[in-house]
Amino acid sequence: MIEYSFAAEIAEEDKPVILESKIYKQWLEASEKKFNITKVHFASVDYFSKRHEPLFIKLNATAFLPDGKPVHGIVLVRGHAVGVLVVLHCEGKRYLLLVRQPRFAISETDSLEIPAGILDWSGDFRKVALSELEEEAQIKARDSELIDLMDFWYKGKYDGFAGSCGLLDERIRLYAIERCVTREELNAMDGRNQTYTDENEWIRTEVLPYEEAAHQFIDGKNFIALFLYERWLESQKVYY
Repeated sequence: MIEYSFAAEIAEEDKPVILESKIYKQWLEASEKKFNITKVHFASVDYFSKRHEPLFIKLNATAFLPDGKPVHGIVLVRGHAVGVLVVLHCEGKRYLLLVRQPRFAISETDSLEIPAGILDWSGDFRKVALSELEEEAQIKARDSELIDLMDFWYKGKYDGFAGSCGLLDERIRLYAIERCVTREELNAMDGRNQTYTDENEWIRTEVLPYEEAAHQFIDGKNFIALFLYERWLESQKVYY
């Protein structure tokens, strides 16, 4: 039986919400399969702006390996996410469609990233990937167009890769999509602005030549998506 405690600033009515939240229950179920957890202290919780559902949960657990060795127990629980590498083919050349947006945590006002988003309550990675494509890149795609880079690389072993495994529970499932476009369509995709004031998101699309884009990356998921896509191309025996 796990002993629970909560920071003083966490309201009494929030405690059952945290314990019953999808992201916490998902993390706990996975963790209890491999660790012995005796205590969990909840330090803080942040919510989605539109609904009373935890977005981030910071906790400190007392946990042990099966042989009794203690492990570092600080975790920021946020659930899983998806990312999509958008490869555009135009007039014999390749381009990447990316998004620029502020990232306060890393002190960047215009971080260049692949379209991505947090996995919603449905738990459907592919559905969320298609939704993020439409929302951030303004591309309507069919499920059959998605190239599952995680399934290609891990063969079903993992749902996604861990971007910061010392702190976050998050695993990001990566996909790619390829599109042939005209020069007019390519130009129209560049410089589109999206504003989501409820989530403080200010997004601008940017189209860059495929070979040049990586020199502007700082986000790790971009590099991993590009690496896996290149390996997938090799497996398909497609060369450019």
